[in-house]
Amino acid sequence: MLNISKLEYCELEYQDNWVTLIINNKNKRNALSKKLINEIITILDSLKNDDSIRGVILRGKNNIFCSGADLEELHQIAYNKKNQKELTIEMSKNIGKLLKSIRDTPQITISVIDGPCIAGGFGIACATDIIVTIKDSIFRLSETRLGLTPIQIAPYIFNRLNYSKARLMMLMGDTIDGEKAYNLGIADYLVKSKDNIENIINKLKIQVNQCSPNAISITKREFSTNFSIDIEKAAEIFFECIEHSEGKEGLQSFFEKDKPSWTT
Repeated sequence: MLNISKLEYCELEYQDNWVTLIINNKNKRNALSKKLINEIITILDSLKNDDSIRGVILRGKNNIFCSGADLEELHQIAYNKKNQKELTIEMSKNIGKLLKSIRDTPQITISVIDGPCIAGGFGIACATDIIVTIKDSIFRLSETRLGLTPIQIAPYIFNRLNYSKARLMMLMGDTIDGEKAYNLGIADYLVKSKDNIENIINKLKIQVNQCSPNAISITKREFSTNFSIDIEKAAEIFFECIEHSEGKEGLQSFFEKDKPSWTT
């Protein structure tokens, strides 16, 4: 098992041959910093060959699941002209690698959304096998409102929604609550409050434990053969948006708490 003491932004809990990975970076609202991404990938990589682990549960601490990109790193990209392309592509590729790592985890993965789940955080949830949410959680795809594109997470959203609904949601930069996410088919299980989450998780554990770990691993692997994303190309497209005048304006407006010119 991974040495928990070396983790900075993640906490691990082991119970009944299940691992709960808890994102805990209160100062950044559980944002996807490079350090956090590397920790999650390292954890999942350390578990993938552990036959004793039946499933991995992803949760966020501090009443938030994940707020998307790290604002400090995004600020560096917006105002660093010298290394802008390099920093942009690295950020986008890192998120792409994280989502692929979650998708390729041989054990069942469950995300528990009991707070804001934004942009890249939305992608993390969609990359897991099962999504559990509470009614008043928040799912948000804010990229186009900032002049950016959710291209890196798009395939995972298409895996959760039919094409027309996924396309519309990404184009419009929608925000929805947990109940609507469930009704649309994004979330698999809806609970009324946080008090009911553990009951659902325990029921899911019982169901998963009735299934062959090897059969689950093979089934997941084969389902993934028709699922592909060009992480490099997605990162280049993301940079095109950052480099565009509207991308620059969108980020500047975001950081300065203003509205970009295209809003009315």
